[in-house]
Amino acid sequence: MTVQHPEFEQEQKYVEHAYDLLDRGLAEAEQNIVNFDALHRSTAHALNRALAILRNSRGSGQLVFGRMDREGEQLYIGRRRVYDEERDLVVVGWHAPAAASFYDATPQDPGDLTLKRVFIEEDRRLQRIVDEVIRASAESIATSEGDATISDALLQELDRSRDGAMREVVATIQAEQYRVIRHESDGVVVVQGGPGTGKTVVGLHRAAWLAFNRPDIRQQGMLVVAPSSALLTYFSGVLPSLDVSDIDQMDLESLYGGEARATAIETAEAARVKGSAEMSVVLQRALQQRIGWDEDELLLPLGADRIRIPGDDIRQVVDDVRARTLPHTEARDVLRQAMSALASKRHAEDQRLQNRPVRATEATIRRLSAFNNALDRMWPTFTPEEFLRSLYSTQSWLTAAADGILTSDERARLFRSTLDGEAWTRADLFCLDEASYLLNGDVMTYGHIVLDEAQDLSPMEARALARRCPSGSFTVLGDLAQATGVWVRDSWEELTSHLADSRASINTLSVGYRVPALALELAARQLRLVSTELTPPQSIRAGRGEPQMWQTSDDELFDDVLDLAGRYRAEGLTSAVIVADSLYDQFLDAAAGRGDKLGDGRDGDFAFEATLVPVSLSKGLEFDVVILAEPALVAAESVQAARQLYVAMTRCTQQLDIVHSAPLPAGFAELAADQPVGAIETPSLSELFSLLTEQDQALVEALVRRLVVRGGSAVEMDEELAR
Repeated sequence: MTVQHPEFEQEQKYVEHAYDLLDRGLAEAEQNIVNFDALHRSTAHALNRALAILRNSRGSGQLVFGRMDREGEQLYIGRRRVYDEERDLVVVGWHAPAAASFYDATPQDPGDLTLKRVFIEEDRRLQRIVDEVIRASAESIATSEGDATISDALLQELDRSRDGAMREVVATIQAEQYRVIRHESDGVVVVQGGPGTGKTVVGLHRAAWLAFNRPDIRQQGMLVVAPSSALLTYFSGVLPSLDVSDIDQMDLESLYGGEARATAIETAEAARVKGSAEMSVVLQRALQQRIGWDEDELLLPLGADRIRIPGDDIRQVVDDVRARTLPHTEARDVLRQAMSALASKRHAEDQRLQNRPVRATEATIRRLSAFNNALDRMWPTFTPEEFLRSLYSTQSWLTAAADGILTSDERARLFRSTLDGEAWTRADLFCLDEASYLLNGDVMTYGHIVLDEAQDLSPMEARALARRCPSGSFTVLGDLAQATGVWVRDSWEELTSHLADSRASINTLSVGYRVPALALELAARQLRLVSTELTPPQSIRAGRGEPQMWQTSDDELFDDVLDLAGRYRAEGLTSAVIVADSLYDQFLDAAAGRGDKLGDGRDGDFAFEATLVPVSLSKGLEFDVVILAEPALVAAESVQAARQLYVAMTRCTQQLDIVHSAPLPAGFAELAADQPVGAIETPSLSELFSLLTEQDQALVEALVRRLVVRGGSAVEMDEELAR
């Protein structure tokens, strides 16, 4: 029997009072909009925006989630500020400086607090009150030392089933997380954290904290970038739930706003060349090589007359414009004006020498087709797609642009005989983005950018982001151990040097709050195959138990995996069926053929209890259960096999299951010799026989003897035994 907290009813009344004040404030805002709408359209628009925030606050999680007492002061902490009729503060916002002590306090260092109380609430009703009972982390329990701690309130939150979308965690933010959230650096803040440490949600809460506490940054605009649209869909609701709906959110590929879309796959070697910082030099040099004039003169027909411009004069004008370092298209406009002025001057001088009237103005000259044809030769126009397509397919131009920068093998990976009708790759998009900036110089900028899963960024992707944040103010989230692409790094500085000139602040989240310890232990075997320097976080989660290993056959793989997902669905748990990309469509078809309701994780559909997820898009996601199908195929198709398996196996918060028909890859094979991890293999005949009753055993023995006497085949014996 659970004993109710002695102040339960008192605190429940306080929470109800806070909600009542919020509701009345909402009603007043709605009435104000009605009154203002007819006469003050712009004001009504602003009020509507404020109303949206108020409505969101009312309906997206608990309003009040904590209380802290210090000598002579009592403060309630919540999602947003709430005032009463006398404008006295009833609830202080989690992001306010006054709330910092609530998050910083631990039993080892309570500061000046005499009480830190946490509320667990559902639908405006308190479910539990915790007067911060602190449990040591798994490491502290094992060693009886260390200061890593975790609250009962967080443990209860972690045990809740996932619901297909990331939630805000303002009620249970831990001290090490809050220090990162309110980090005061204006430069690059790196959040290094292993699976389950909460780095993504910390980054999102940091964005909200900055929005509330740094109006200068908020006015310049803020952006959150996810590596994929699937992950963006997964966490896109967190910021609106924190009352900040004016922060832009997009996936990385959407940064490039041109006509191209990434629909093709290329080799890792080609992607690495295109993603290198050297590629930016190649593109810049290639564009410069299309600028110039190598003819002795330019003749412009003007009726019976000719305008003659010496080649040296043209080259001088081109060099003067080139020296201004303007975007290519803008510089062409400057050149057009300068060349028409030069041609007009030459025409006037020639006409005076011949005692003839001046027949053309600058405007007249700019309309001449010969003038515009010449301008195209000395300073051509391109779209980014035209520029890159032409560069890739022109061997001589590509060779000249890459000379001394790329090796012959690297240059060969860029060459295509033609790109007409071919699809672009992801790496191409960031070459196009670089080309677009060289050509047009026009890009939307922000005061702060949050980058999730940044360990896989290429230098060219980092350059695209740096252009959009001139201040160099970034929050970079990631885990070097989870780098699964072609850009594996030993340090964050190798990436952050492309984002900003200033030195980055590296902050490590050391405690794993979500991935069960046994699942993390199994996954960590993959890291040890890569490097002894890569270490997982210390997990404080027990989960449901040991990871389960299921052996099946090729023919039964799909059914067995889907049956397993159905079993967890019946238990009310969310599960992710993580598969190699090459198996994804086959699994979708198998589920449809069985009539199973399965979310399409490739399209960001996480609305069902079970979701199919291609392993390449699994990073950053979180489910109660992960069912990893055919890990050997996942490894075979991955650029970084061990790291990819590590990522896939650490997406669970309660249970990890592995289903395979092929032999297990490295890191799994020693399980039988080490300690069994819930191994469930097909039982032998002798094991099955031992499970039968004595009467059934006698029946089976009689059947076998009869078949043997008859000379029955093995197939006949199997059929008889089955009957």
